[in-house]
Amino acid sequence: MSIAELLQTDPRFDEFRNLTAHTVSEGLGMSWMEIWDMQAEQMGDNRDGVTVFVPANSAFERLDPGLASALREGELDNELRYTLLGHHYVHRLYPSSEWESGPQRTWRGGGNVELALDPPMWGGCPITQTDIRVSNGYIHVLDGIVVPEEIQQAAAG
Repeated sequence: MSIAELLQTDPRFDEFRNLTAHTVSEGLGMSWMEIWDMQAEQMGDNRDGVTVFVPANSAFERLDPGLASALREGELDNELRYTLLGHHYVHRLYPSSEWESGPQRTWRGGGNVELALDPPMWGGCPITQTDIRVSNGYIHVLDGIVVPEEIQQAAAG
């Protein structure tokens, strides 16, 4: 099972899947699952895979209502949505057994996101489940969403 297939079948990730689908497929003639798997393959170092820190649906429920609406309704431009998604991806296989505390480089404009080990947190969001192994990478589950300041400002204004 790939990352895309897991997101498609696990109802805990409906909100993240919808955000991803709306972002990656805008204006393209491919399904979001095809695009997702293609990007996951391209992002991995030496095509080994990618790691995604996936917010559970409950994380979206706790967002500021204006930001939640902007994300759900597609009110943010595609580049900002990519930036938000980029804060949740690491360019390599990154199981919890290899985690090192400190800033971690992320994908496509995501910059660096802080990983803390005790307790485990990604960008200040609690990590509630680790090491879900899929065919093209790892998924770790978050109880929060890493939202960069530029996206908070765009959603507010």
